[in-house]
Amino acid sequence: MLTRIAEAALPDIDRGFDALAAGLRRLRFERRADTFTISADPSFASLWLAPRLGNVRAALGKLDVRIVVSIALDSMLEEGVDLAISYRNSSAKYLASADLFTERVIPACAPVLLRNRFGQDGAAVLDRLPLLHIDPTMGDDVYPTWRDWFTAAGLQRKDLDHGPRFPLTVLAAQAAISGMGALLASELVLGQHLVSNHLVEIARDVPALTIRRRLVWPVDGPKARRAAAVAAALAAVATADGLRLNGS
Repeated sequence: MLTRIAEAALPDIDRGFDALAAGLRRLRFERRADTFTISADPSFASLWLAPRLGNVRAALGKLDVRIVVSIALDSMLEEGVDLAISYRNSSAKYLASADLFTERVIPACAPVLLRNRFGQDGAAVLDRLPLLHIDPTMGDDVYPTWRDWFTAAGLQRKDLDHGPRFPLTVLAAQAAISGMGALLASELVLGQHLVSNHLVEIARDVPALTIRRRLVWPVDGPKARRAAAVAAALAAVATADGLRLNGS
């Protein structure tokens, strides 16, 4: 129960809290006005996006970049995200989109696990290898699961859901390098480990699964034109990367 004095002061206290809330909202808005927020899954952001931000500096102008984890595309406006790099599709009319690139999702393991094994390109190589998992509820939520891979290959295995789980591909890759088991992940994210032969692609005879990265941004708003420019710059970088990989 409020005392008579507290009850009399309550309207002033309420107005004070309202003013504080309005000030915090204004502070968040002003802070966002000086930044350009990009959302992407953490491993992709660290291994592909972050090293290429310098290539889109001109498109960003004077805005500082803020990178956040992937969000639902429908909540971009609420979360203050100016550009999303996502594999998800959206039919929302207030969002524009453009393809970035398509990635192969491949099984890979440490070379030590292939000793005394024959036919590393056949699906049978995975019969007894422990399976490592990327848990979509903990961080990276991009990739198909082992169940998806075995289903697409027309194969069966009883322990598909067993094995260690990791929040990020970069962590799971380190476990795979140490010989803990086979990992299903993006060829792009695993690229440096494949080139150094710390990991090798296996079961090549089975057609690889793919995911398509897309650039998504709001069509209206104070940064819509800037977002379209940044999206175009990132798409150009991705095209240049593809030409280099293909030897052009």
